[in-house]
Amino acid sequence: MTQRDEGHNYRDSKNRAMEYERMQKYQAIIDMVIRWLDSNIDDYPNEEESEQMIASERISKQLLAEDSADLKEKIELALDSKTTKREIEDGDL
Repeated sequence: MTQRDEGHNYRDSKNRAMEYERMQKYQAIIDMVIRWLDSNIDDYPNEEESEQMIASERISKQLLAEDSADLKEKIELALDSKTTKREIEDGDL
């Protein structure tokens, strides 16, 4: 094996390692966003909390929880192996 071949192998190996790391990072970001959305969804006020809140605060929390649930559903659909990249880009979820 020539020194040139060894250099190519090293770069290929390094590129694969960087791609693996990037994919791990993407998965961690997705997991973080899902946890954040779950937190917003869990903050949906129950009846007792709802009675104690002023109307605008209650509506705001409800809308945030509903919007978070919608976004979480879209992310889960996008992550489905049957969903194509084109469908995601077009917003066809």
